[in-house]
Amino acid sequence: MIGLNLHLLRQANTARLPLFKNAKGELAHKNKDGSDWSLNDWMTALMGEVGETANLLKKVRRGDFDLEYIRPKLEGEISDIAIYLDLLAKAGNVDLAAAIIRTFNAKSDELGIPVRIE
Repeated sequence: MIGLNLHLLRQANTARLPLFKNAKGELAHKNKDGSDWSLNDWMTALMGEVGETANLLKKVRRGDFDLEYIRPKLEGEISDIAIYLDLLAKAGNVDLAAAIIRTFNAKSDELGIPVRIE
């Protein structure tokens, strides 16, 4: 098992932002921390990845491909969602790991379920 956690993802995203290039080979961000993109820009990027994932699954559902055939592409798209979700959280100054723990535990409490993230 790979030892990835959300704090490690944030560190890697932060380190990669000033180096990230667009399809033309140009730096994608004027500000090294990505702050030249608004929260809406990051949300649009995230939704683009969600849309790409949905399109793959649509093609499985209608019979174009089976799940095993597209699994490598699906893994990549789901990973892109996680990466852009963290970048959106970073732009909003949200500690994604801490927020997920709080939200998960609050929902468990609300539903009377003893499962918690410690």
